[in-house]
Amino acid sequence: KIGRDEIGRDEIGRDEIGRDEIGRDEIGRDRVPRSSLERALGPAISAVASGGWRCIFGLVIATTLRSERRGRGFFAAILAVGIGGVTLAKEIPVTEKNLSNGMKLLMVERSGEPRISGGWVAHVGSSNEKPGMTGIAHLFEHMMFKGTPTLGTKDAVKDREIMEQQERLREEIRVEESKLRAALRRGDVTDITSPESKSPRHRELEAQFKKLIDAQREVLVKNEFDRVYTTAGASGMNAFTSEDMTAYYITVPANKLELWMWMESERLLRPVFREFYAERDVVFEERRMRTESTPIGKFAEQFNAMFWDAHPYHWPVIGWPSDIPAISKKQADEFYALYYQPQNLTLILVGDFKADGAVPMAERYFGRIPRGSQPPPEVTTLEIPSLGEKRYYAEAETNPQLEVMWRTVGFGHKDSYPLEVVQQLLLGRTGRLHKGLVLGSQVSTDVSAQQDSRKWAGAFDISAEVKDG
Repeated sequence: KIGRDEIGRDEIGRDEIGRDEIGRDEIGRDRVPRSSLERALGPAISAVASGGWRCIFGLVIATTLRSERRGRGFFAAILAVGIGGVTLAKEIPVTEKNLSNGMKLLMVERSGEPRISGGWVAHVGSSNEKPGMTGIAHLFEHMMFKGTPTLGTKDAVKDREIMEQQERLREEIRVEESKLRAALRRGDVTDITSPESKSPRHRELEAQFKKLIDAQREVLVKNEFDRVYTTAGASGMNAFTSEDMTAYYITVPANKLELWMWMESERLLRPVFREFYAERDVVFEERRMRTESTPIGKFAEQFNAMFWDAHPYHWPVIGWPSDIPAISKKQADEFYALYYQPQNLTLILVGDFKADGAVPMAERYFGRIPRGSQPPPEVTTLEIPSLGEKRYYAEAETNPQLEVMWRTVGFGHKDSYPLEVVQQLLLGRTGRLHKGLVLGSQVSTDVSAQQDSRKWAGAFDISAEVKDG
């Protein structure tokens, strides 16, 4: 989704259901008169709504371009585990074990190819964040590749000393940032990110901080975590963040299972969040590139914020632009201690191995991680009923697009299954949408439908690219 990054990952986490971490990719220009749009999608809307679904509460119409679908196999298994349990257990034999510290281990033995796909899910996503710290779950997707005391540095002692100096300096910089926000409220400045808005003391502190970053880079071993894996023949290392989970995965040769156990348990047991503030800036640039600099990404973000009123799904996975630069390492440490506890993690192994041997090995490595003392809190904010229809219109240099969304139900709800059936009836070239709108009335060039069942709530989505005229 973002291209190859510094650790060699091909992309940063688009999830199985086609929704990436900054929301849907695009919103197009609505050039079709309202009456034409309603005539075009009238049959489809009726098809979804005619059953009087108890789970449908509201309607939103907007312009958008659907995200591309991707992901299969092991990736789908991670998604299922992350949002609601082992739904694939009815189709494939899954061995489930619990380690002594509460960590869950799921295994599927599959011989035939001498390799193992291994991964783990932290049951935390953007919906677990709170205002002022949006984007922190996704930030951890980056930070978990920074290494340990033995991976990623030439001198762990000096590395730690530099990070301590950085934190003391950041405290002073935060004081200056607070003054900037106060000036913004008074109207003295219009853009707190502009260098011209910063005081001389602020600029001086940032210059000192840059020197510390340069000093730290002298002792870093870039991409060592990735290099250890690739040297051993591993491939496909990646990670993703969604609204409900964060997942990390890789494929290793069958005889490197113990290496995987050591590497993954080490970064959970002894993570070092080096280059924290530099990586935070990388995430901010990612947001700028994927959301703010694209023709329609910023409209998609606003559309999503309009659709959800109360629920934390309201904010983007990548975070609000004012929150990302304000996240401190102390906040990150607290977030990690709370949500990356063993009892909030699930390990997944699929491939050429024997469960009888993998379980004691997992206990030996992952069992070292101390059990957390405070259970992670659940998301308690519920979406409020929609009291009226909402419409969002935006103009961008794209083909005319239309999207209709209804609030539905979350993963595992009894109504999610008939909604999945409705999706299949409408979806694809044999579906009713394509036959009616592309082949029949020919008002559209492309159509799509999706039941998006997330952990806490869901949405049913119909979208179309509409012809001009």
